[in-house]
Amino acid sequence: MTVLKLNGFTKNGPENYQVIPRLSLLVLNLMPNKQTTEKQINRLLTEVASPVSVTYMYPETHQWKHGNQRQLAQNYTTLSAIRNNYFDGLIVTGAPLEQLKFSDIDFWQEFVQIRDWSKTHTRSQLFTCWGAQAALYDDYAVPKIDLEQKIFGIYDNQLKTTRLPRSFLMPQSRFSKVDAKDILKVPELEILADNQATGPFFIQSQIANSLYVLGHPEYQADTLINEYQRDKTLAHPTEKPANLSLRNPLASYVRWHNSSLNLYQTWMDKIEEEKYHHERKQIQI
Repeated sequence: MTVLKLNGFTKNGPENYQVIPRLSLLVLNLMPNKQTTEKQINRLLTEVASPVSVTYMYPETHQWKHGNQRQLAQNYTTLSAIRNNYFDGLIVTGAPLEQLKFSDIDFWQEFVQIRDWSKTHTRSQLFTCWGAQAALYDDYAVPKIDLEQKIFGIYDNQLKTTRLPRSFLMPQSRFSKVDAKDILKVPELEILADNQATGPFFIQSQIANSLYVLGHPEYQADTLINEYQRDKTLAHPTEKPANLSLRNPLASYVRWHNSSLNLYQTWMDKIEEEKYHHERKQIQI
């Protein structure tokens, strides 16, 4: 389906746009290579049934070390600029910040402000990887557990007591996790997907109307391989990505891409249903 990118480095603008978006999404893009992440998210959204508009934002208190800060400000919006706006959904990406304490992150206070604002200005929120850990900590004080060995590869859901299939797959690339025991202490939270190697990686809160996905559903077939090639030059190189063929990544990509697409589609279907019922109620009033 068509995606109207209202801003960002991949903006397409409303020219010759024949379809009216049914949902408006706001994306807080915290990944280092913002253009790549935009393309990944946009590509996934084009396969979702509902036409959407997408607005990209960044925390203005953070200095972007991987690009031009002025260009970022020209292409992205900020909380101060959209504080009075409303969106159907918020997506918060991951960030390579797992080994830092939340309080040591330069934009942490702004992240908390964005999270508080989103509870009244967006219908639902989808947090991924570091964004999910940060939101779990801010919402429910669920601690982040740092790891020496990177969780890296494709992992499936091993839970039987969930409506998600055990074949549900998620790309992982992180140095931290959350413990199921800490999640189960919070009555509002439900673990939908878990793996012995990764810990819980798909959690939902009905109260906060949020999904916390400790993984990267937006990743493309070659993303993990590119990260592996990059990390081989580091002092402590990463092991090969688990459950992924370096020679033929497309063999498993179809399966995890279907899981990612199902995640996005289900999340957006729920938002659209709630929006429809709300609008009907307003008409009746």
